[in-house]
Amino acid sequence: MRNLLLVEPLLENYTSLPAAIQAGAKRVALADNLAVGGTTVSKGTMGEAVRYAHEHQVSLDLLIAPRGGQAPYNDVEIKIMEADLLEAQQLGVDGVIFGGLTAARQLDTEALRPLVAAAGGMTLTLSTVFDTIRPQDRGAAVDWLAEQGFDRVLSVGASQDRSADWTASQRLLTSAGITLVPTNVAPDQRDQVAAQLNVHSFLNVQN
Repeated sequence: MRNLLLVEPLLENYTSLPAAIQAGAKRVALADNLAVGGTTVSKGTMGEAVRYAHEHQVSLDLLIAPRGGQAPYNDVEIKIMEADLLEAQQLGVDGVIFGGLTAARQLDTEALRPLVAAAGGMTLTLSTVFDTIRPQDRGAAVDWLAEQGFDRVLSVGASQDRSADWTASQRLLTSAGITLVPTNVAPDQRDQVAAQLNVHSFLNVQN
């Protein structure tokens, strides 16, 4: 019997949300400006998306990012992200996706700590910045994520060998009680990846 796989679409803004839910999505992620990697949607979009998703018994995750790119966030950008997280919490968003790296490609724990605090009560997902962390630094990053209560980590996987990269990441994450969510996996490859990694959920950017 085939395992039921959950494929969470990452949508650009509200306009794609009704169609995704009508197509059967049970968990949806929302962002703006996906062409540059995604930014936070407006407060108005947040409110309408939460209302519509919850009316249809669908969980809503929001990408929280002040701009595109993965360069270190400055103090002003962190304050913007904090404010967006508090707004999302007040509006009843189910989960949030965010990340942050230092210039040395390590997890920016100093920047992420206040964001975790601002996201209290929502599920926490680390963005695909995990893929940029050097393999030798990922163990320490996973330990910190587990201590902070992160639930999931998104990963596109290394371009030269996605399977090997996911397998190594899965080993680290599983030992810490965090779920690996393979990202942007072609539909005809999902069953194979699910069986190999023993995962049941995926996230795919919807263009």
